Amino acid sequence: MKKARVAIVGGGVSGLALCKFLRDVDPERERFHVELFDTGERACGGRASSRSHEGEECDHGAQYVTLVDPVAIESFARPLVEAGALTTWSDARVGTLSREDGFKAFADGATRYIGVDGFRGVASALETCADAVRRPQWVGSMRVRRRDAKSGDVAEWSLASGDGARAKELGNFDFVVIAHNGKCAHRLVSTAKESDGRSSCAKLRDSLRCTFGVRPTGELERENKLVLSSVWSVIVTFEGAIDLGLQGAHVIDGGPLSWVSNMSAKRRGDGFANDCSATTYVLQSNAEYARDNKVPQEAIPADKALEVMETLVTALEETVSLPRGSLRLKVKSFRAQLWGAANPLTVCNQPCVLDLQSSTAAIGDWCTSGPPCVESAILSAHALARVLDERFGVAGERRTSSGTTKAVNAARPRWTVPNGSASAQGGFPGTNVPPMREASAAPTRDGARGGGGGGRGARGRGGRNASKGRQAPRTISASARSVYTSL
Repeated sequence: MKKARVAIVGGGVSGLALCKFLRDVDPERERFHVELFDTGERACGGRASSRSHEGEECDHGAQYVTLVDPVAIESFARPLVEAGALTTWSDARVGTLSREDGFKAFADGATRYIGVDGFRGVASALETCADAVRRPQWVGSMRVRRRDAKSGDVAEWSLASGDGARAKELGNFDFVVIAHNGKCAHRLVSTAKESDGRSSCAKLRDSLRCTFGVRPTGELERENKLVLSSVWSVIVTFEGAIDLGLQGAHVIDGGPLSWVSNMSAKRRGDGFANDCSATTYVLQSNAEYARDNKVPQEAIPADKALEVMETLVTALEETVSLPRGSLRLKVKSFRAQLWGAANPLTVCNQPCVLDLQSSTAAIGDWCTSGPPCVESAILSAHALARVLDERFGVAGERRTSSGTTKAVNAARPRWTVPNGSASAQGGFPGTNVPPMREASAAPTRDGARGGGGGGRGARGRGGRNASKGRQAPRTISASARSVYTSL
């Protein structure tokens, strides 16, 4: 029996959610053969992922998720809760942190979802919905293999690890979904060309054009493409039990610091300090600091990693009114990561980018009108799953599209600054998180503030299908500690 072969390039939330929704409409695996490609070495997940550091499973990207749409709650979150992968986070231990008011717990009644033992388990549970998960696997080229004899539409794609003679062939597919964004996504779809050089999927290529760096709202409104912000995330382990009276908090006036989470308490509860010889925190920067301190995110210089860690730890000291240097002197080890494409600052006002003629689509949290968030990524995947359910009938046969699908197919992205507010960590539906402050203009090369160029998207040599910037864990040596004695 012929099945529709669907390739999903990118294993973040939208790609994983699409795997799940396609399995929901095809529980017996009779209509779809779904292959997921991702560059994650240990698991998929993209920004909704976790990694182990000093014995703690640390959420180094997304910190928690809120959902208000019934589809996202019932079709996505509830099955993961029942499977033991997702749980809820008490709002008594997560809230806001400021110098003036200290820690204030949320009291809005919103349900906040977190991974039972980090988001890695959530990604692993969703991976089982695909027929095959291929990671770590870089997809570097796509080319048309076959066209429909009557319509001329693309009927089959061929994917490969690159476009050179030594590239690894990755298979042939009836439909290709790009479930990530940034320069790597645009570069991939730009490899799809006709013999005369024209694009084989121009709609997707144009939709995935992007630039980087937060900037003033007026400048964002003049952009006619996706703009992505960056965030530094630092996992830092302190010697001894460091209890600041919170498990997670959005920082309101923390200078470069926008988020702090006590991972030891988040994982083990408030009694962690009773048997804790070390405490691990996750600190995340605001978008402006990340923009002004960009480096190749897959080859972070050691001195920059140390500088970012010191900067964010110092900001935490100041926010909670601790003596300068008191936390930095207790740093045992740390790991710094730059999420170069952390959050969209513009959105395309479409549930997904669909091109039935080329048999391609793009999904993600930027496919929305409101603040980009995990829920937007889920709903984008759900919208495309309904299209594919309609597109491919029994035994993978192509069917005539309905009026709704035709409307989505005909629509073009309309780029705007999203409605509503979002933090540096993105949007959280149903809550009132501290919004990002109005950004200053990006610095010019000589350091002066200039008009919003926003910087280049520093992804390192070669890039990746999903943002996976890495920096090896660092232990503070005696020589490094000497830096602190001058405080």
